[in-house]
Amino acid sequence: MNAHAAARIAPLHENDPRSSDPVLEELVDFVGYRPNALLTMARKPGVVPALLQLLGVTLRGDGLLTQALRFLIAAETARGARCRYTTTHLVHAAHHLGVGWDKLAALPSYPGDPRYTEQERKALAIATAGGSLPVCEPGQAMEQARQVFTEEEIVEIVSCVAMVGWFNRWNGLMGSELEPVPSEALAHVPWLQDLEV
Repeated sequence: MNAHAAARIAPLHENDPRSSDPVLEELVDFVGYRPNALLTMARKPGVVPALLQLLGVTLRGDGLLTQALRFLIAAETARGARCRYTTTHLVHAAHHLGVGWDKLAALPSYPGDPRYTEQERKALAIATAGGSLPVCEPGQAMEQARQVFTEEEIVEIVSCVAMVGWFNRWNGLMGSELEPVPSEALAHVPWLQDLEV
């Protein structure tokens, strides 16, 4: 989908009381803008706080893996689903957490790119396997991950992959319109333009 196309269902205006939630405000403070997808989800009471709570225990906050790695895993998952809106958000967030634009631009070639560590490659292989449906040959990725990760860390990786699934489906169906702030990533990460929706 073109990044400038209108959403299929318009997001609520930010002044709409339904779009005001303390958990959402904390996310806005973190990313620096109001995600249109969440302003559309806010039309269904309870979805945004529940989703952001799950986001807080999968991608954000304390974890066994760094937030930067969790957002890299999420970005690779969304890339596999070919969701431009979700992937651009996650790439932008990973950069916000300290991952360089050059490393993010090399994400599609992570298996052989020296900017990625062995541990990152094994985590990203799980994201690649889980980024499409049906899940693509997860056995090998999971087995190789056991060489460098505990079972609890692998559960954390898979939770990041699964979390992204919600956003991929939502944004693919709704055609969420990309905001100016995360659009910055498009200038630094050329492969984002190749994604379909």
